[in-house]
Amino acid sequence: MDQLPPGNAPGLAYNSLQVGTVVAFGVTYGFCTIFLALRYFQAVTMVKKIELDLIILTLSYGAALVYFITMVVLMRHGWGRHIAELNMTDLLEFNQALLPNTLTYLITPAVTKMAILVVLFKINPSIIYRGCVVVVGVSIFAYTLVLTSIAGGPCSPLKEGTLSCLMNIALSQAVLNIASDLAVVALPIPTILALQLSAKQKIIISSILALGSGVVICSIARLPYVHKMFNDTDTTYTEAILGVWSIVEINLGIICGAAMRMKPLIMRWLPQLSLFSSTAKSKSNGKSAPGFLGTSSAALRTDPRKAQHTYQLHSIQKSSANPNSQDSDIHVYREHDVTTEHDGRSRGCSDTDSMDRINVPA
Repeated sequence: MDQLPPGNAPGLAYNSLQVGTVVAFGVTYGFCTIFLALRYFQAVTMVKKIELDLIILTLSYGAALVYFITMVVLMRHGWGRHIAELNMTDLLEFNQALLPNTLTYLITPAVTKMAILVVLFKINPSIIYRGCVVVVGVSIFAYTLVLTSIAGGPCSPLKEGTLSCLMNIALSQAVLNIASDLAVVALPIPTILALQLSAKQKIIISSILALGSGVVICSIARLPYVHKMFNDTDTTYTEAILGVWSIVEINLGIICGAAMRMKPLIMRWLPQLSLFSSTAKSKSNGKSAPGFLGTSSAALRTDPRKAQHTYQLHSIQKSSANPNSQDSDIHVYREHDVTTEHDGRSRGCSDTDSMDRINVPA
C-alpha cells in the first residue's frame, strides 16, 4: 500500500498509479494531437473542406480532455488511492466529483465511434452494407443515451445508496462497449476482402485495423476490473485502474479515426512509399472499388438524359531522319457515350470515329 508523506493530505501527494495515469494520458493524447493536426492540415491545404468525421473527432478529442480533467479532480479526493487512506470528507467529495467523470466516459467512446462510422458509411455503396452501418450507429446512440440518462438521474452518485446501480451501469456499458467495438471493426472487413490490394496497401489497412483491435483489447481488459468492483471495497483504487484503460481506449479510438482518412496526405508527402500506387479492384467484377483510407465510393452515376463526353489529347512525335526535326501531330479525339432510356429500355450509341487533326508545323 502506498503511504502518504507525513503531514500531507491525500490530494497533494501522487502515488505510482496516479502518475501512471497522467503519463498514459500524456503519451496517447499527444499522438491524438499529432494525428488530428495532420488531418486539419490535410483538410485546409489539400481537401479544401472540413469533413463531418473530422468535426466529430474534434468533439471526441475535447471530450477526452474533459475526461482527464475530471480524473485529476478526483485524484485530489482519493482517486487512485486505497480507500483505507481516505477520511469521510474525502469520500463525500469523491462521490460529488464522480458524476462528471462517469458521464464523460459514457459519452466519449460513442462519439468516437460515430466519427468512424461516418467514414465506413462511404466506403461501400451497397444498401445492405450501409444499412448495417446505420443499425450499429443507432444502437450505439441508443444505449449511450439510456445509460447516460440513468447515471445522471436515478443512479447518480450524488444520491445515497446508488453504488450497486452504478456498478450495474458500469458492467452494462463495458459489455455493450465491447460488442459495439467488435461491430465497428468487423464492418469493413468483407469490403476489404473483396478488393485486390497490393502488399503495401494491405500493410496499411492491417495497421489501422490493428489500432481498432487495440481499442477492443482495452475494452476487454477493463471488464474484469468492472466485475471486481461488485465485491471489492477498495473502489477508489480499482476505479483508477479502470480509468487508465479507459484513457488508452478513448485516445486509440481517436487516432484510428484520424488515420482512416489520411490517404491524400500520405500520397503527397510520402509518395516514395507507393502505398496507393495501384488501384483497388473488386474480385467479383473487376471494377474499381473504394479504398479504405479516405477513398470515397468510386461508382459514377450519370443522368441517362445527358451525354458523357470524354476528350483525350495526344501529342505524337513523327519519326524523321533528322533528329532535330520538331514536326509533330496533335490529335484531338472526341468520344461520345450516350445512354438514353425510353419505355423502360436502355439504348446506347457512340461516336468514337470522329477525329479532328491539327498539324502544327515546326
